[in-house]
Amino acid sequence: MAIGDRSDGVRLRKLPGFRKMFPYLMRTRTESVIYHSQRLRIGKTLAWLDTANAAWEKKISLFHVVLAAGVRTLALRPEANRFVVGRRIYQRRTIDLSFIVKRELNEQAAETTVKVTFDPRSTIADVVERVSSVVQGTKRSTSSRDEGASNIVTRLPRCLIRLATGAVRTLDYFGLLPASFTKGDALYTSAFLANLGSIGADAVFHHLFEWGNAPFFVTVGRRKKEPVINERGELKVEDVMNLKFSLDERISDGVYFRATIDLLSDLIENPEKLEVPPESLPDPFALS
Repeated sequence: MAIGDRSDGVRLRKLPGFRKMFPYLMRTRTESVIYHSQRLRIGKTLAWLDTANAAWEKKISLFHVVLAAGVRTLALRPEANRFVVGRRIYQRRTIDLSFIVKRELNEQAAETTVKVTFDPRSTIADVVERVSSVVQGTKRSTSSRDEGASNIVTRLPRCLIRLATGAVRTLDYFGLLPASFTKGDALYTSAFLANLGSIGADAVFHHLFEWGNAPFFVTVGRRKKEPVINERGELKVEDVMNLKFSLDERISDGVYFRATIDLLSDLIENPEKLEVPPESLPDPFALS
């Protein structure tokens, strides 16, 4: 690992000077956040899911499609897999997606957060298998690592908690956090997703966290029917779903973000493209 790199990221030294200045001009994710809403037409997606679930052993959900599309998008659009810490811009070493899992399907069941690392060449079948393995392991465990650490730390006096979190932030600023810490914290991730559709809610805008280094927060709304003007100019009622994005604008520019979200949307609306691995992938570390 070169000097200036991190356990979870490679410093991008060849970026244009104006891009390197962004973290000094916009110091936090809160003041750097951009919000975007996207409505997806998912009629073809739902039809594909019906066909796939009739043929495949493991059940595939709409959220699996979103996750698989996210993995493929981050693999093909590596600028979206950057993050900012300590006034520096890094390329993340892995593709990680974090989301919340209920241990049981009832309102009283405890929730826990999982972070899943994916191979950039993953197909949707690979994503379903990987997510299923992690989620089942989480449901079998009595508590997650995050829950255990939180239960211990919150027993301490407030002054010690502030001292401990301050020490972590300082180590993070200088890129000195060990890999064991960043791998175990779900907020050190490519994107955090909240599947609000699973509880019958629509997508909402969510803040970005100052803790960790996640540059994206994506909420997934419930499927519903709405009037849509189709390609022939006809008004039709179709199945749709909303995604809402909160993103850190320091990692890339608006044109790149727009194309990235368009790619993600296209993959969700046409999930058959996720059945095969990508033909080729760009080098994410070209500017390191």
